[in-house]
Amino acid sequence: MTSPAFSAPFFSIVVPCYNRADIIQDTVQAILEQEYKNFELILVDDGSRDNLREVVTQITDSRVRYYYKENGERGAARNYGAQRALGQYINFFDSDDEMYPNHLRVVKDFLDQHGLVEIVHTGYERLDGQDRVMSEVCEFLGSTNEALLHDNPLACNTVFVRRDIAQANPFEEDRRLASAEDWELWLRLATKYTFHPVRQKTFCLREHDGRSLNTIAPEAVRARDELFAQLIRQNPDFARRFPGQTHKFVADRYTFITLTMALSKQHRLKTLRYLWKAVKEDPTVVGRRRFLASVKHLF
Repeated sequence: MTSPAFSAPFFSIVVPCYNRADIIQDTVQAILEQEYKNFELILVDDGSRDNLREVVTQITDSRVRYYYKENGERGAARNYGAQRALGQYINFFDSDDEMYPNHLRVVKDFLDQHGLVEIVHTGYERLDGQDRVMSEVCEFLGSTNEALLHDNPLACNTVFVRRDIAQANPFEEDRRLASAEDWELWLRLATKYTFHPVRQKTFCLREHDGRSLNTIAPEAVRARDELFAQLIRQNPDFARRFPGQTHKFVADRYTFITLTMALSKQHRLKTLRYLWKAVKEDPTVVGRRRFLASVKHLF
């Protein structure tokens, strides 16, 4: 039971961790230095094989809660943390990125002005290994909802979802979707709710060789984007909210597969088959840059 004097945190920050004992203290320290203090930090150990548990037990701040679960990839770890969250808004943060001190404050300021909207996202910057700015992502042409049809400009760390919505709309836990599970969820949410942007940078995404997006193999890309296309095709809310976009989105998933395969210089016949699948899905795909690049690298 909850004590009558208990005051629930406004934010719940859910951080999935897998073999991050070497960096988790720095990640936690940056989060604990937030200008806005009313939050809880939920660390979900996703079956780590290192001494992560031992390192986390040295953290004494009462806002930090640690859970261990069997390995199930980030989507499953995020869902596990979300179901245990007490805050009004949930922010899913990755253990290998750095939260700036204003991260929670600027979102709280926005919500104080605009009410408890369903979804908010902030801006961020990408840094290389020498802390040089590679790019900044703070605003898009048009709405965020429309931008999500073409790419995923949102780092997962930027997005704050109201708890009732986050708990009712979990990440897809199929391992094949790993590295695109956040984009799939944002698209699902975009069919029902508006993404509200806060155009301030609140964290940095550090590029390194170990990032999952930098290490995914061509066959994993094929399995991932095949599943992604299937989930979009089967989503009636997507077709209603974005009429005429389903075939285009599926064709773009096929050309992402073809480009990845073409660049690997393997599986030429399979690459041609996916190019044909893209054309059958949406004939206009032949004029898009990724289709043309696939053909160029294939031959």
